Amino acid sequence: MKNIIVLLFLLVGVIHPALAQNEASSELNGFIQAIKNVHYLAKLKVTKVEVTAQNDGLEKQVFFAEVLDTYKGESHKNINYEMLVEQGEDVVFNSTPVYVALCLDSAGNYYWPGTGSEFKPSTAIDVWLAENKEKLMCIVSVADWCK
Repeated sequence: MKNIIVLLFLLVGVIHPALAQNEASSELNGFIQAIKNVHYLAKLKVTKVEVTAQNDGLEKQVFFAEVLDTYKGESHKNINYEMLVEQGEDVVFNSTPVYVALCLDSAGNYYWPGTGSEFKPSTAIDVWLAENKEKLMCIVSVADWCK
């Protein structure tokens, strides 16, 4: 019985890091896809959100943020971007820094392209950015999420 318990602990010890690595790989792949499909990528600290009801049953949430680092697109000290959501949907933000992939419209306004364009800092993303920061500004974007 003691041997079975020891084997179970060893098995969990081997499987857990493999699952964590797979999750990190999946997260990093999503992050890289976002970079390729938008105009702008930065690490932000959201400071305020303003909500305005629209006539079409939607709300416009405007996020104001301090830019901590820009990885793709024009550098800014502060930025704001819009998100359209169903009326009554909760505004979700806190002051924890996040990576945000944004689109840029023809008037020069940034907007959130949808789910899969905000990422919590993680070791996998932070290391990848450190290794690729210089190359990011040169990535040609198809901006498919922005059409």
